Amino acid sequence: MHDRLESCTRDNSLARQRRDFTMLAGFLVAALSLADLSAAAEAALRPLTEAIANARARQAAVPDNSTPREQLELVLALDQEPLKAMHSVDLSALSEADRRAAHAEAEARLDAVSEETVATVLSLVPAEGWFSTAIYGQEAATGAFLVIQHADTALQKRFLPALEAMADRGEAPKWQYAMMYDRIAVAENRPQRYGTQMQCVEGRMIPALTEDPETLELRRAPMGFRWPDYNAYLANFGAC
Repeated sequence: MHDRLESCTRDNSLARQRRDFTMLAGFLVAALSLADLSAAAEAALRPLTEAIANARARQAAVPDNSTPREQLELVLALDQEPLKAMHSVDLSALSEADRRAAHAEAEARLDAVSEETVATVLSLVPAEGWFSTAIYGQEAATGAFLVIQHADTALQKRFLPALEAMADRGEAPKWQYAMMYDRIAVAENRPQRYGTQMQCVEGRMIPALTEDPETLELRRAPMGFRWPDYNAYLANFGAC
C-alpha cells in the first residue's frame, strides 16, 4: 500500500501547479463576470459566491506536500458546496433581464468549478484507473466519484470499468457504479438499470426510462443504496 501511495504522490508538485492555474482562471472568470451583473443580481447570487470562495480558500491553504487523499477531500467540498448553496439562491425578486443574467452567471461559475475539479481528479488518477477506498478513504474516493458523475459522458465511460472492478472487490461502493452506469445509459438514450436518474416531466421529477421495472428492486438490492426501497428513494424528488 505504501508503494502505491508513493506512486500517487510522485507528481504532486505538478498537480499543485495545475490546480493553482485552474483556480486563478476561476477567479478571473468570476471577477470578469461580476462586472456585468446588477447589484440586485450580485446580491441574489451571494450564497453561491460565498460557497465557492470558502471552498477555494480552504483549497489554497493546503500545503504543497499535501497527499492525493487530502486534495480529493477538498475536491469534494468544492464540488458539493456550490451545488448546496444554489438551494439558497432566490432569483424570483429580480427583473426578467437580471434573472436571465444571474442564471447564466450561476451556470458559468458552476461550469468553472467543474472544470477545476475535473482537472484535479484527472491529475491524481492512479495506475489502477480509479480511487480505492482502501487507499484513499471513503470521503476522498466519493469526491472523485461526484466530480466525474457531474462531468461529461466520455469521462464517465472512461472510468466506469475500473469503478466496476473496484466495486466487485469491495474497494468502491456499488451504489456509485450503479449511479454512473445509469447516468451513462440515460445520456445515450438507453434505459437505465437501477432507476437512479430522474427527469422533469410536466412539473414533476419522475424516473427516466428504466429496463424491466418489475425486477428493479432485485437489481437495486445488492448495490448498497441507503434507502430501504425504491419508493423511499423517489420520496426525495418532487416538483421541478
